[in-house]
Amino acid sequence: MTSTLTAPPDDRTARLWRRSPAVALFVGAFVVASTELMPVGLLPQIATDLGVSVALAGQLVTVNALALAVGAPLLAALLGRFDQRRILIGALIGYAAGQLLAGVAPSFPILLASRVISGATMGLYLASAVATAARLARPERQARAIATVGAGVSTASAIGVPLSSVLSHGIGWRVVLGGLAGAAVIALLLIALAIRAPVVEQGPSLRRRLAALAGREVIMALALIMIFWAASFAVFTYLMPLLQDRAGLNGAALNGLLVLSGAAAVAGTALGGRLADLRLRLALVVTAAVSTVTLILIVPGSTAVAAMILVPLWQLAAWSFVPMVQVALFRAAGPGGDLALSLAVSGFNVGIVVGAGLGGLALGQLGLTGVTLVGAALSVPALLLTLALTRRLVRTELRQDTTQF
Repeated sequence: MTSTLTAPPDDRTARLWRRSPAVALFVGAFVVASTELMPVGLLPQIATDLGVSVALAGQLVTVNALALAVGAPLLAALLGRFDQRRILIGALIGYAAGQLLAGVAPSFPILLASRVISGATMGLYLASAVATAARLARPERQARAIATVGAGVSTASAIGVPLSSVLSHGIGWRVVLGGLAGAAVIALLLIALAIRAPVVEQGPSLRRRLAALAGREVIMALALIMIFWAASFAVFTYLMPLLQDRAGLNGAALNGLLVLSGAAAVAGTALGGRLADLRLRLALVVTAAVSTVTLILIVPGSTAVAAMILVPLWQLAAWSFVPMVQVALFRAAGPGGDLALSLAVSGFNVGIVVGAGLGGLALGQLGLTGVTLVGAALSVPALLLTLALTRRLVRTELRQDTTQF
């Protein structure tokens, strides 16, 4: 890396990272990621209040994902040379404005517009937060730093839908969505207090950073992110009917498994960061293999006991993979690491849209068995691509070592 940062000296940075910046970035990620899936638990109320169908109201999730996928890399490229601290704060201000607009939206088109704002600013925040985490952390702790941001996303994904459903019955969907603006202000203040020094990229030009994205390892890593996450969300999108209709889980058992799976996702993000800092290539292969095996084992149809084992194990492995592949991408991109991470944010969301879409098509043609077949079928090329990527990373490291020698 030839870039430099305007930031505290190494020893001071290390002390700061161990304390408040990690917490501040985590809180911000949790807040902005909460908006992505929260409408799922609010769809019936939104549809009734604004006079639209539930199917149309469901496009609030799609619009947010598309705005994030487009906005994250575009805004990161345009603003990459600015102080990342100010970008984080500005993204949260924009996000808060979008959520306030959602809370007072008089019509469905206005609500859709608010989702474009929240999606784009969510993408900008996450891309900047991951890049800031990676650059503030020492090299041997980069994966754990990235995992801290990822833990905010996984925590929001785990509790966002059930929390929004519970709250909406007491205070209404407008207060739930609008209330996220207040949470964004809290996150903003935490970041302003925790990261006091500017974090500025003073390295290569935008042209050179963009050129770095054309590397084979970068392209492979981005393709892997999309395929791996598509495999995961082809099944995860329809997890509720799978557990109810195929595994026979209902009531307390179903809720217990969902909580356990959410906890596994959060734990997986933290575990993935630690394992990646120790043995990145091996950890990538193991987690991809475990995810593939669990998705294949789900295909024949699970008993309640099997589901209680397979689903949390799958979520643990899948979410462990997230910080690992981001670190591999960041390192492979060299001077374009920050832009590569913004593309990773988009890649995950493209995977969600593609996976959910393919799962829906399979559900219509083959039922729930078709959903599991799509997940298993996509997981196999994801595993093969992981193996290919790790081999490429070994060769790249050997060439770098030879050049340095």
